[in-house]
Amino acid sequence: MGRVPGLLLVLTVLLSFLPGACADYLGAESLDFHVLAVYGDSALLSLVYVPYSTSMSDMLVPTGYFYYSFYVNSSGVYFIGGSWDTPVVYWYRGLYYVFVPDEGRVDVYRMGEDCFERVTSVKTGLEGSPNFAVAVPYLVVQVSENELLAINVARNATAGILDLRETESGTYFRGVTVVKGQWGVELEGDEPEKPPKPLNVEVDNGRLKIPGKGVELSLQAVSEHLWNAREAGHLRAYELENALLLVPPDVTHYFAPDANSTGELLVFGNESVPVRGISEVSLLYYDGSLKVFPLGEAWGSRFAVGADNVTFSRCEVPRTYALEFWAAVVLLALIGFTWFFMVRR
Repeated sequence: MGRVPGLLLVLTVLLSFLPGACADYLGAESLDFHVLAVYGDSALLSLVYVPYSTSMSDMLVPTGYFYYSFYVNSSGVYFIGGSWDTPVVYWYRGLYYVFVPDEGRVDVYRMGEDCFERVTSVKTGLEGSPNFAVAVPYLVVQVSENELLAINVARNATAGILDLRETESGTYFRGVTVVKGQWGVELEGDEPEKPPKPLNVEVDNGRLKIPGKGVELSLQAVSEHLWNAREAGHLRAYELENALLLVPPDVTHYFAPDANSTGELLVFGNESVPVRGISEVSLLYYDGSLKVFPLGEAWGSRFAVGADNVTFSRCEVPRTYALEFWAAVVLLALIGFTWFFMVRR
């Protein structure tokens, strides 16, 4: 499920079209923010940090991709961990299941109403980004050259093991397709959940407005926590149950200017503004009062996480889904008894 090579090519091409930026700066860094899911007054955020340095042709090129996952609720923002790729999220029986691919393993979490917990971690025994697919509630991971392991993440139990030497291409575990080819095996599963759509914001007469929600904030109060005041008009607002989460725009910061440039540069949306150094990166959380949740700091070559580590809390299956389960059990029992007595007669 890796997408690094394609993303690398796209970003490299996009950078080459920025007028003068590559030629006039010796270093850069980009930060992309992705809200993957919201539940109640909480959210799941992925930050993609990419540093750039000059190549032999004096062009700025990416030197790596770093993914950081965060859990956000009304009390703050909390660091889940780093990974090799953006987490993928699936909905199952009233809970979000979060799959985080990292080197040699897939970490699985679950998010619900005011809860976030670690379910399991599946080690692959192989180097690099893991080969896996999801058809909820099943996670199928290639754990060795010739073996696939299936986990029922809702029960946190092994569902089966497939020996690739004896398994034909086909669909297994209610939706995971195994495709065997000359260069290995591909796993295909369900499409992950689409991320929530942000609300538009407007800047007018010293106020930051969110149309349709009746929310107006002091532009000065918001701008104090941005790298540049003009970022305010590019903020993305996500509606929670009783709050709004304001997320910075995706930005590229050019630094280490050469003799042809006048100083550091910040690019976001259709804006390009000069800056003098940068500070913390923060989320803004509005639930009647404006709260500032720092994520960390961009240091030119890496992102230094400043948020505390997440504290896990157990998630229970929502009552509606639990009742559905027991209703199904009772129905099956009634069918079984009816069949038994009919056979006896």
